[in-house]
Amino acid sequence: MLLDAVVVGAGIHGLCAAFHLRRRGLRVTVLEQFGHGNNSGSSHGMTRIIRSSYHDPRYVRLAKKARQEGWPLLEQELHTTLLHRTNGLFFGPEQGLFADYLRATLGSGADVQRIPVDLARAKFPLFLFRDDDAVMLDHTAGLLSAEETMRGLLAWCGEHEVEVRDNTKVNALHSEDSCVQINTSHGVLFTRRVVLACGAWLAKLIPELRPQLSVIPQEVGYFELDAPSEATRVATFPVWARIGADAADFRYGLPEFGRAGVKCAQHKTTGAFIDPDALRKAPDEAQLLQLARTTFNVKVRGLLATESCLYTMAPEEHFILRHHHADTRIAIVSACSGHGFKFGPVIGKEAADLLA
Repeated sequence: MLLDAVVVGAGIHGLCAAFHLRRRGLRVTVLEQFGHGNNSGSSHGMTRIIRSSYHDPRYVRLAKKARQEGWPLLEQELHTTLLHRTNGLFFGPEQGLFADYLRATLGSGADVQRIPVDLARAKFPLFLFRDDDAVMLDHTAGLLSAEETMRGLLAWCGEHEVEVRDNTKVNALHSEDSCVQINTSHGVLFTRRVVLACGAWLAKLIPELRPQLSVIPQEVGYFELDAPSEATRVATFPVWARIGADAADFRYGLPEFGRAGVKCAQHKTTGAFIDPDALRKAPDEAQLLQLARTTFNVKVRGLLATESCLYTMAPEEHFILRHHHADTRIAIVSACSGHGFKFGPVIGKEAADLLA
């Protein structure tokens, strides 16, 4: 049987691509090498940030599109609230990488304002600020319920006859005159269109991309702070990032939501390519505690939980979203450099556009 479209990967971008392809009337099959709700890739976890504050005007514009078009459509179709408004707090030394954020964001017309560091201390007393920090208050920011998004998309697929095949690994693609052949761990499929949204596993299917990609493990902690519970919740506690002097000094976090503890992690964007199938080390709890203690202006009572995921970094932290160089029936929608979840609904639509 010749299929209309096959999506490889059931992360946020794969499921959003399937969502948009199905809404255009195509019969879609999604192939996922692991099972529902797995924590092997990049789309698991309870929450993600949405924001206008960015280092590049292109992402400021894309964030607006996601916020005004992508997420509202998804909320309408999934019949649930996925985007929860809360302040966005973005800060760092004006002489470092944060200069790009100030320039790109404040010049974009987005509802983001620069505020004095003393006002930031008064408004966000749980955070440590340095005297030379520049601070942006992002009124467009919010928290995305990532787990609810993934669960809702899978349910939508089931309700709209999108077949999701778990535990089905794609081993190779072959372009033929009339179709694309997909060799999987459970047999061969033939399709008119393919979306490759397999994140860290992209280079295993398209080896020529490997020199451009770095797969970097991330470590995330959930912390109990010495603060009233209402001070760490959505609408009071911000989504935030501190962007330091260089790429190694970039940390971020979110309010308590859906589980105990505020989220805090280092945004690691440099490192060697690792095999995504290799056994990963457990998160370094001492390092995570030190990160939190140098971020917050109150006592960190303890580390409640950890989790890990993978970033697939492309050059200059951009995305790979284009046709395969040798076959325009194959769209590559992957390698979103650790900041792609917030754009999932619009990236999924662009993937469908590539295969229209």
